[in-house]
Amino acid sequence: MSKRRDPNPEFDFFIPLMNDLPLKDQREVMERPFFSLQKRKRLKPIEYRSPQGDAWVKVEAMPAYGMATIWDADILIWAASVINRMKEQGVNDLPRTLTTTTYDLLRGIRRGTGGRDYQELQAALSRLETTSIRTSLRAPKRRTEAQFGWLDGWSLEVDPETDQPRGMTITLSNWVYEGIVSERSLLRA
Repeated sequence: MSKRRDPNPEFDFFIPLMNDLPLKDQREVMERPFFSLQKRKRLKPIEYRSPQGDAWVKVEAMPAYGMATIWDADILIWAASVINRMKEQGVNDLPRTLTTTTYDLLRGIRRGTGGRDYQELQAALSRLETTSIRTSLRAPKRRTEAQFGWLDGWSLEVDPETDQPRGMTITLSNWVYEGIVSERSLLRA
């Protein structure tokens, strides 16, 4: 199997890389089924209960978009990487809304930058926003639960003359944001 070549082999110092976030910090993503593993649209809910019965997760999809996939999670990992880099740089007020360009985001998650890639990015953002997660994680002993989507919203600014994307914002949900800015990992209990 040949390795896919990067059309732009130069390293860009301004694009946070997904590998800035250690894989050990993503343990919760690996332990709990938060995302669909299929590429085709999944509408069937995911229901999970830990072997001890103290932690559970229920993930549901909106029929128009389907459930967020494991490939969509790259966007969340990118966002965590950006915020963690800001923490390391000593930024006091870490934003819940990140501003970038679609090109930089696609490069940051190591995807192509062709027309179809931009459409797939928008579909991924829609799935992340509309997937509904209900869980007892982060407070299983208190018998509380949380319901959230991965994103509270996203926007794309398009040049009215050329129809080309200019910039975009991604607003993380409070649950995801708290998981990133606390000393815990993105989805850790």
